[in-house]
Amino acid sequence: MPVLFATLLLAYLLPGLIGHDPWKTEDAIGIGIVHQMLDHGRWIVPYLAGEPYLEDGPFHYWIAALTAKLFGLVLAPHDGARLASGVMMAVMLAFVHLAGRELYGRTEGIGAMLTLLGCLGLLVHAHETLGDISMLAGQALAWYGIALATRRPHRAGWLLGAGLVVAALSKGLPAVVATITVALAAPLVSSAWRRREYLMSLIATLLTILVFCGGWLALAESRSGGLALALWHANAAQFAPPPAAVLGYWGQTLAWATWPAWPLALWTLWEGRRRTVAPGTRVLIAAVAATFAVLLFLSDPREVYALPLLVPLALLAGAGVPTLRRGAANALAWFGAMSAGLLGALMWLGWFAMMTGFPPTIARNFAKLEPGHLPQFSWTALAVALAFTLGWLWLILRGERSVFRSVTFWAAGITLLWGLAMSLILSWIDYGKSYRTVAQALKKNVPAGTPCIESRGLGEAQRAVFDYHADVVTRRLERGAEARCPLLLVQAREGESDNIGSGWKLLWEGRRPRDRERFRLYQRQP
Repeated sequence: MPVLFATLLLAYLLPGLIGHDPWKTEDAIGIGIVHQMLDHGRWIVPYLAGEPYLEDGPFHYWIAALTAKLFGLVLAPHDGARLASGVMMAVMLAFVHLAGRELYGRTEGIGAMLTLLGCLGLLVHAHETLGDISMLAGQALAWYGIALATRRPHRAGWLLGAGLVVAALSKGLPAVVATITVALAAPLVSSAWRRREYLMSLIATLLTILVFCGGWLALAESRSGGLALALWHANAAQFAPPPAAVLGYWGQTLAWATWPAWPLALWTLWEGRRRTVAPGTRVLIAAVAATFAVLLFLSDPREVYALPLLVPLALLAGAGVPTLRRGAANALAWFGAMSAGLLGALMWLGWFAMMTGFPPTIARNFAKLEPGHLPQFSWTALAVALAFTLGWLWLILRGERSVFRSVTFWAAGITLLWGLAMSLILSWIDYGKSYRTVAQALKKNVPAGTPCIESRGLGEAQRAVFDYHADVVTRRLERGAEARCPLLLVQAREGESDNIGSGWKLLWEGRRPRDRERFRLYQRQP
């Protein structure tokens, strides 16, 4: 069983980390930040295309820069940087397992880890250069610290502090509000935490936060006066009173992003309704409630912000995995197996159509979705896809029966589909998501000796990839830059007017093959 879990974990984590360009949006931004660290020495505070990027902390990008350096001889910088996400994902899953084992038992810890692997909202983000991944690792460590506090409070205090530091240095204040709230409220939630030793352990937590987060803020302030205050304002600006529509947005988003954790978590609560609620369950209910409350008050709700909810939900769901009724367990197992089998077969058919042109309708559809893409056969991709398919079939047909069967089948199905996508059709996906050709075309059309370029409407991801692929860094007019540069780069949607007035000559226009966003480079006329 340990070998099976380790194999499943590696099969989930490794595909998609290497072999493709930075993709819009989060991955491109993360690679852009790492590029600024490695090539421009901006290590203390994240920078994106020459400007401070205060939405994230630097922790994840420190790890990404390190892995990019370590593997620089064999991997491109963006591939090496992405390995950090695999490392931090492994750390997160390890602490989720430990937290589940501490709150309930070894079986529940494994169930929580497998449930988390199967969550739909985690799959893509787990393979991006994304500060949220280190945030999740820090939060998982913090939840483990809270869970451990009933048995070893002194060690737990330091672990809780370390987890909060990692989370805060990864994503700032929103990443730690829920965990701090639960840590302080735990004695009120359950008597298991109502001990003098636990309260004293929070002093160690506070000291850890003050030393590391305070030290980082002091260093940032010493490098650039006023930066600490700007960081505070940037973090505070992420909170706002929730509009009525936000409930509908999160209801729709969480329904799929947290599947299958939320139905399993509900089963945990339903199955234990006639018994005294376990201390661990009480704390996890508080954790889910506090994390959801933070989501409601975020000023710019986005799907990626749902990630912090996955850890407490998965821990709560893990407690219900061993008690799942046979009918429900079989339903989840075979729903996952049949869905993965059908979608996997369609993926194989799509790959075959791209390689051979048959069936012609499917081949035309792939060509229509990514015009200009030229499929190339790869024995390596074929071997990897076959290994994923045969491994999945072996698990489904020969895997031993256990209490983990339902979540194992589901996680294995998710892993199969991701593995096939990242092998059979990776080049097709990369062709549509990469900005490399657009960035290089832009660079070729920038006259030699141009002192600066102004920009308008340029998105964060586009700024990142133009900097990374072409060393094109613009002065954004939206940020109050003075309009004195000889060139102007405008991003707008197809059909929209640039409204730049007279006195400009169009030098270049470009876009990705099927995107509606397009870029125009203008030169100021004397």
